[in-house]
Amino acid sequence: MKNQSLASSISCLLVITLFFFWTGCAKPPSPHHPDMLPPGEKEFFLAEKAYTDGRSEDALKAYKDFLKQYPDHKQTPSALFKLGTLHAAQGEGSKARYYFDRLTQGFPGNGLVPEALLAQCSSFYAENLPEKTLGCIQNIQDRIHTEEIRIRLAFLQADTLSELKRMPEALETLIMAFDTAPNNLQPLLVEKIFSQTRSMDTGDLEALFDRAGQPEPRAILIFASAVRLAETGRYRAAEDRLQFFLETFPRHPRKNMAKDLKKSLKDKEEIDPLAIGCLLPLSGRFEAFGIQALRGVEMAMAVYTNREDALPVRILIEDTRSDETATADAIRLLDKRKIIAAIGPLAASPESIQVAADHGLPLITLTQQEGITDIGPLIFRNFMTPSMQVRALVSHAMNRQNLFRFGILHPDDSYGQNFRDLFWDTVEDMGGRITGVEAYPPRSTDFSEPIRRLTGLHLPIPEDLSSSETEDKDKTSGPAIQFDALFIPDSAQRAGMILPQLAYNDLMGVRLLGTNLWHSPRLIEMAGHHARGAILPTGFFAESQNPHVQEFTSLFLETYGELPGYLEAVVFDSLMLFFHTLEQRPYSRSELAEFLQKTESYQGVTGPVGFAENRESLTPPFILEIRGSSFREINP
Repeated sequence: MKNQSLASSISCLLVITLFFFWTGCAKPPSPHHPDMLPPGEKEFFLAEKAYTDGRSEDALKAYKDFLKQYPDHKQTPSALFKLGTLHAAQGEGSKARYYFDRLTQGFPGNGLVPEALLAQCSSFYAENLPEKTLGCIQNIQDRIHTEEIRIRLAFLQADTLSELKRMPEALETLIMAFDTAPNNLQPLLVEKIFSQTRSMDTGDLEALFDRAGQPEPRAILIFASAVRLAETGRYRAAEDRLQFFLETFPRHPRKNMAKDLKKSLKDKEEIDPLAIGCLLPLSGRFEAFGIQALRGVEMAMAVYTNREDALPVRILIEDTRSDETATADAIRLLDKRKIIAAIGPLAASPESIQVAADHGLPLITLTQQEGITDIGPLIFRNFMTPSMQVRALVSHAMNRQNLFRFGILHPDDSYGQNFRDLFWDTVEDMGGRITGVEAYPPRSTDFSEPIRRLTGLHLPIPEDLSSSETEDKDKTSGPAIQFDALFIPDSAQRAGMILPQLAYNDLMGVRLLGTNLWHSPRLIEMAGHHARGAILPTGFFAESQNPHVQEFTSLFLETYGELPGYLEAVVFDSLMLFFHTLEQRPYSRSELAEFLQKTESYQGVTGPVGFAENRESLTPPFILEIRGSSFREINP
């Protein structure tokens, strides 16, 4: 498929071609009735009428009929040219070239020949055949003697070279064309030269300074090189280049643009716009997590740098040593190395994140701690938090499963209490009800008592109801379950002990809900069939049918011999998002943060990656269900 610039170029060439044709050829007379015209003129007039009325098929037939009857008529060259133009407009390049070739070979002295030669080459370009386009241009250059056609031929050659990624040659073609361009076409050529510089780096532009014989192309190259310097973060060099431009070309039309750009660079920090830092615990108690994250970094670099259009990004890795002081020192060191942004640290305190905020360093943090993005406007989070898990779980239970009454059975520790409160608040906010809550000691192995309390079986029967008839009823009625689903926020191992005891205590027929800790084969091994139907959130699912996930998982498995986990996947996504943002050429750290904020759902392996107004992740967790002896993704 051709890109937008290709389509624009083709449109431009067609417009110019038609302009010269309509203004350079005399129109046939317009009699009161075609029958008044002599033989041949009448048929040509009717073909022209169909053409000007936009009736392409009628025009094609009429011109061809005219050629059959009058192959040597004075209007034959015009008919051949119009047939070529009509076929080209319909995307029929070979047919167009057939008629253009008949014109150029059969009527070499006709005034339409230069237009037809150019149109032949343009038809190859329209068919996305750049090598044939260049060959055609080389074959006709000596036959083009009018400057207008030569300039348009240079435009076509430059566009074709650009398609072949031969940017310096494309720009040099335009610069050489300027030397012989008539005054009326020079402004158009100047704009084309400036547009061409947008796809080139500073070194390539500087290499062409001496090739620009005329002041105007040289001025454009100098100004464009200053813009490239600014876009790549070399602000002081850009200021010097702009100053040279203003001194050398004080009356240039772009002098005000140069002044404004020079002024805007005064307060910008000097940074390396292609350098990204990674803050990872590669030693200390969190070393295992650091190694996992490093794999995500390696995968992102391997995938991105394999692209033909990849930027020459650099990754600077610093070991935080699983220590807060070392983390703060690593942030300061990366700041001194003028990186544009960083990912990490893992599980860091607000104090270390504050160091990055104080130095104006954008971070995509990888921590669950709530409120971390409130530290500063450059702090982002791309990591699944407890509140994200609970929102996704409750939303699925209520909106997809039609469950509205919930019980909570949780460990009496900080993890269980935090998830209890989040779940309770979220259920009530969404219009549901909590109808039972019980806790158990964190290291408990017997859960019968809290389970019985949830169902009311632990309550004594009043004496006035303790007749033998009531006792018989109680034996058959079972527990009084007042909820549709039961939320158990605990580890896979602990849940693996709890689930069979639910059935033993007759607590059955309710949907079981867990946290991402349940996403472990250990749960299914321990609980067996009692885990079937359980629902849980997770940040990444390697068995997903999503093509992005499958490609990533396959490459990871081939590289490391095992399936990737959430940490590898979220680091991969965070770094790929940075690469995607750097392709927008941010001038500064603050501008990069603005681009990140505006990212509209970059498609990652953890899902669509984007940020809310408070810079919190908008990536929804995967929702899984245990079916049989495996986890299955539930499509959103």
